[in-house]
Amino acid sequence: MKPDFKRGYSRNLLRWKELSVLINIRPLMSSGSTDPQRNRVQINGSVERFTWENSPWTTDPNCFPPSLLKELMERYVCSFIDMSRSTKKINDFAKKIEEEYNLSADAHIYTCRNPKLDHPFGIHYDYADNVIVQCEGRTNFKVWEEVKPDYEGAGVTNTHLTINDPPLMDVDMKPGDVIWIPKYYPHLASSKTSRMSVSFPLKYGPTQPREWVKL
Repeated sequence: MKPDFKRGYSRNLLRWKELSVLINIRPLMSSGSTDPQRNRVQINGSVERFTWENSPWTTDPNCFPPSLLKELMERYVCSFIDMSRSTKKINDFAKKIEEEYNLSADAHIYTCRNPKLDHPFGIHYDYADNVIVQCEGRTNFKVWEEVKPDYEGAGVTNTHLTINDPPLMDVDMKPGDVIWIPKYYPHLASSKTSRMSVSFPLKYGPTQPREWVKL
């Protein structure tokens, strides 16, 4: 993968209305893993512990109630992982890039409802290639030249770079715009408005079934 940016490449991938449907499916909003990085709901930058009462019909007590999620989405940068089959459009996009790069894709939905919030990751690089689709609002993306990591890890790693270091790419993304950020390329996302994007990280490994079941 090479750094790239295209305007209007993927229009109407996900809208706020569609995300509202997903967060109202309470069993989908899970947070019960012993490894926090594997929880579907990520409240980025928070050190709070969240508790709630469950009804006697609850089969999984570790799922965020929609009302609590709504509140947290106004206060934090939130992300929802393992979402590559959450809608047909997202599933089809994941399939497309899996076939193009011969890698396995996930979909991470990122939201920032308050543009005054700093991105909790700061300037960082990932250990996975990423294709990022702007879905709602506007986001500025800066991408710097590739760095050489000390080892092959997971997650994200902050760098010594500052906002004053000249970037390789500096683009304002609008709905439908797509940016390609290879692994080890430091980058920074800055919200210009309330915004939502879908990041498709790519790694070696088995792909999920992409057949979309219709009844």
